[in-house]
Amino acid sequence: MGLFFYKGNENILETKKKNRDSKDNEKEGEFDIEKIQETFLKVLDNKNLSFLLGSGCSSYMTKIASIENEKLVIDRSVESNSIDAEVKNGSKPDDRAGPLGTAPSQTEVPEAPINDIKDASVASSIGVGEISETVSNQSVPITDDDSTVNKPEQLGIPIMAPMAIEFYNSEDFKEKKEWLKSHLKIDVESEVFKTNLEVFLSTLHSLSFYHSNILLDEDKDKAMNNVRSCFKEYPLYNFWALTDFEKIEFIILEARNFILQKCLNENNSKTDKGQKSLDDPLIELYKLFYRKLLARNSTLPRLNIFTTNYDLYSERAMDLLGIHYVNGFTGGISKFFNPAIFNYALAEKMDLSQSKWSVIDNFFYLYKIHGSVNWIEEEGDTKLFKVKEIQDPTFELLKDKENIMIHPTPLKYNASLGSPYSDLFREFQKKLMQNNNILVTLGYSFSDEHINNLIFQAFTIPSFRLIVVGKPNDNNAIGKLLKLNDPRIWIIGGEDKSSTPLHYFERFVNEVMPDLTAEDLDRKMETTLNNLKDLLK
Repeated sequence: MGLFFYKGNENILETKKKNRDSKDNEKEGEFDIEKIQETFLKVLDNKNLSFLLGSGCSSYMTKIASIENEKLVIDRSVESNSIDAEVKNGSKPDDRAGPLGTAPSQTEVPEAPINDIKDASVASSIGVGEISETVSNQSVPITDDDSTVNKPEQLGIPIMAPMAIEFYNSEDFKEKKEWLKSHLKIDVESEVFKTNLEVFLSTLHSLSFYHSNILLDEDKDKAMNNVRSCFKEYPLYNFWALTDFEKIEFIILEARNFILQKCLNENNSKTDKGQKSLDDPLIELYKLFYRKLLARNSTLPRLNIFTTNYDLYSERAMDLLGIHYVNGFTGGISKFFNPAIFNYALAEKMDLSQSKWSVIDNFFYLYKIHGSVNWIEEEGDTKLFKVKEIQDPTFELLKDKENIMIHPTPLKYNASLGSPYSDLFREFQKKLMQNNNILVTLGYSFSDEHINNLIFQAFTIPSFRLIVVGKPNDNNAIGKLLKLNDPRIWIIGGEDKSSTPLHYFERFVNEVMPDLTAEDLDRKMETTLNNLKDLLK
């Protein structure tokens, strides 16, 4: 398909290619990336600019797969491109998820026929929004020496499709899957659930809401106490002895803790004797992302970073860089949610003799619109919002907490109407509705209906622009956006000789986001001075 930069449904890279001579076309890849980078540099100078980071940004796999019996446990491409195809073919991963409260084994994705493998040594973050595609048509020959190759290693957070498949196919979930299908007519292998654990959780929450409203308060409390006791007694509990309401709550807690454990990613994030953590390459990538954003003109409003991710990679990266951020929480030792903080900025006094202030350069607004693994519901003295931020979250600390603010979407709209979600979505809508606003999406597959509706509503403002870093096809939402042929929608991505597609977070950060060197800054300063001279004439 090659690299693409769509404005509406016109690929401007193809248009530029037709205007280049044959000698230049030999270097078309370099020219294409330079063109995209040049355009994106102008985007960073836009007054009202927001980013939306999806799950593709935090998924990071290294190495390639193992080849066994002419089959391949594929690397990042399976997660982003062919999970759906593998489910349809009936392939399933091994039963890997451990019981609640124990660490599940290494994630293994379904086996797939051997496909395009361009550089097995390259570590890369994956993209999303391509779940229904196949990997590639180029086959790789197998030799007798190919029997053992390192399996892919997930250093970050798996995207929802492989996470859902691992949970559904765990040994411990077998009896629950049988009960869900026979008693509640919920088939986790159906199209609506098989690649989305959040939709599954949302459905169970709706059923739980129904059951809790037909029970007396004392019966409900007794049932919840029984569920918690069963968790503590694992594996010496009898699932079939639980009531329907208790079974539903048990599965909800088990799925929630599975997601929590995956997103905390403690096995890969811990450091040992001063050595770097296994997920250090992903942290370095996030650091590079935020470092490049700091090059934005300091006279412009601070950037808004929205994310659907529950993980803490943004916070960890900014802490390491010494970047200040507002995430909606205030306080010292105990931090509680207070959306009023989004109306404030961190500033420095420019003139001690006068009240002149300037917002500091290294400052961002961070909105975790689906919640976070370190947010819990907790009472606080004189606190209007009962959501607390935990500073050093661990699975052992959080697994028994009643309410962890990780948000199942898109079915549970009633949760989106309550704080903190209502406040965060309100901020998202407010930023989108600003004049001349640009929203850049990275690693977001447009699978959240609530977020999508707010984005689509923003198109009622003529000056709104949407830049999607992703790959369109006939089956995904990005493809549908392309078909709208709206010049305000830009879609950037594609594949070339590199082993990593341009729309993957890793490559976009490294190659498309401009890294302003001293020479670049001098050039920008010269342009600004020339513009000022023109104004003074």
